[in-house]
Amino acid sequence: MKKFLFLCLMALGMTSWGQVAAKPSFELGVGYALRHTENFGIPKAFFGVNNIYNGLGAYISPEYRGNITFIEDGTNYYFRIPMGLTFQINENAGLFAGVDPISFAMGKNLRKEVGLSFNTGPLTIRTGYSYWVGATIGVGVNFGANATPISYQAKRPRVKSAPSAAPEKITEVIRQVDTVIVTKEVVKEVPVEVIKEVIRDENLTLITTVYFRDNSIQYVPESFQRIQEIADDIKELAPGTIVIIGHTDARGNEAYNFNLGMERAQRFANDLVLKYGIPAGSVEVRSLGKMEANAALDSQNRRVEVFIKK
Repeated sequence: MKKFLFLCLMALGMTSWGQVAAKPSFELGVGYALRHTENFGIPKAFFGVNNIYNGLGAYISPEYRGNITFIEDGTNYYFRIPMGLTFQINENAGLFAGVDPISFAMGKNLRKEVGLSFNTGPLTIRTGYSYWVGATIGVGVNFGANATPISYQAKRPRVKSAPSAAPEKITEVIRQVDTVIVTKEVVKEVPVEVIKEVIRDENLTLITTVYFRDNSIQYVPESFQRIQEIADDIKELAPGTIVIIGHTDARGNEAYNFNLGMERAQRFANDLVLKYGIPAGSVEVRSLGKMEANAALDSQNRRVEVFIKK
């Protein structure tokens, strides 16, 4: 995917090299990322210098959202700073592509984006896409001279024409491809033992219960804030096997709820192993689906129970 996008940008750059008179302009804008994979939108800003040289420019686009539960970073806010290059195809259209190298260097998922820009006088409309935050839209205001297009024609030796001869008009058709190909990124799960039989061991001791959002593997905020504390308690109880049993509310069929309960148990196991250092060999995940959806409130049934087995 990265090679494909790089080759597309290089091809556009070579076909348009020297075809846009580089008169730098500054752009200030605002925008919005419609849907992060953790189900929240993100306001963003845009600061760019366009047409620095032969249509190429640069930009930085900070993104911030407060008062949320951002599971990837373990914070109550989201913050990323994508930065990259812009390319002016002609006076009306351009491309942009960037990444956030700072968060990536800190071990986070690589925030990357590609998109198109459309100039309408002093305003620029931007639309893009990223796997992590989905579609993005934005609008900016340009300050300074806009690029002046030069006709698309191949370089050729100058030939003196007769004074009465009209200049030859050369027209080439430029095909613009605006389809963005996205590859799905798969996160490898921790290989813990999965037990599908519905068995309640006599020697299981309940440690705690963790609650989830409706029809989701995302924690409710109250449980998310306790994960570090739970992990510390588990380490103090070692040695022993940690048994995580996933549950759902009573809605839906048994097969769907069994799988959802297993996904919740696996999600919590992943966090214990990958984020808090619990040995994968000491963790089991199970699911009872909706078999024990006995609480009066559905929110109390959407849970995983964490046990220690000595």
